Amino acid sequence: MDRLQSMRVFSKVVELGSFARAAQQLEMSNAVVTRYVADLESHLGTRLLNRTTRSLSLTDAGETYLQRCQQILEDVEEAESVVTARSQSLSGTLRLVAPVMFGLHLLPATLARFQALYPEVVFDVLLSDRIVDIVEEGRDVGVVLSDLGLGSHLVARPLISAEIILCASPGYLRQHPPLRQAHELTNHRCIAMRIPTAEHEWTLSGPEGEVTVPIRPGLLCSNAELAHQAALADMGVAMLSAYLARPNIEAGRLTHILQQYRLPKRDVSVVYPSRKFLPTKVRAFIDFLLEEGKIRNDNQ
Repeated sequence: MDRLQSMRVFSKVVELGSFARAAQQLEMSNAVVTRYVADLESHLGTRLLNRTTRSLSLTDAGETYLQRCQQILEDVEEAESVVTARSQSLSGTLRLVAPVMFGLHLLPATLARFQALYPEVVFDVLLSDRIVDIVEEGRDVGVVLSDLGLGSHLVARPLISAEIILCASPGYLRQHPPLRQAHELTNHRCIAMRIPTAEHEWTLSGPEGEVTVPIRPGLLCSNAELAHQAALADMGVAMLSAYLARPNIEAGRLTHILQQYRLPKRDVSVVYPSRKFLPTKVRAFIDFLLEEGKIRNDNQ
C-alpha cells in the first residue's frame, strides 16, 4: 500500500465529502478511491469514516488521523518545493573532479568565468589522475582522460582533443646526445606516465611513417604536472600537452623537439551520471564547459 497516496486520497474524500467527487478530482475510479480508504483503515485497524447513502462523517479516530495527515502532506509538499526550487536554480554547490594538470592550468579561469555569470554557485573540486567513479565519489560532473575509460553507466561528451608534443629543457639537451630521429630516444632518459597496461615505448608518426620506439624511463609518474615540472628540472624528455607547454617553450624554459613527428592526441571528455533530472546548475556548467572546449579546439 502506498501510504502517502492513501493519505492524499483520504484527505481529499474528507475535503469534498464524497468518494465520487474525490475520484473525479484525483482522476481515479470510484473503486480505486474506495480501496485506498479501505486499505488505510485495514492497516490502522480502525474505522476512519462513517458512511451512509447520503453523507460521510469522521470518526474520532478519523478526526485525529486527518489532522496528522494534513500536517504530513504539507511537510512533504514543502520539502518537494524546496528541492525542486534548488534543482532549478543556479545556486548551491557543484561537485567536480578533474585531472590534476587540467585542474591546475585550465580549470581556474573556466570556473572564474562561470562564477562571474552565476555567483551563487560554489565549486567543490577534487583533482585526481586516478580513475574516479563520480557516482561513488558523489561528484556531479567529471572531466576525464578518455583513454582511461569513461564508464558505461555515465553520459560522456567530448570536451577537448589535446595535441601532445615531445619536450625537454635546454639544460638537459646540452648534456646529452643530439635528438634528430625518433629512434634516438632510446639513448635518452624519458619521463613517462604510469598508466595501467602501458608498455615502455612511444609511438610517433613521422617522415618514415609510424614508428614505435622503446624508451628508458628515468621517471615514471601518475601525474602530468609532475612530468611537466620534471622536464623543467632537466630530468629528461617528456610528452606534454602543447597547450600547457607552450608558455614555457616561448619563454625558453622548454624546447619542442622532434617537431617532424606527431604523437596521438589525448581526448578529454566531460561525464555525468544521467540526462534525466539534471539540476539546472549542472546542465548550465556542462554546456559552458563544452563551449569553452570548442573554443580551445578551434584555437589549437
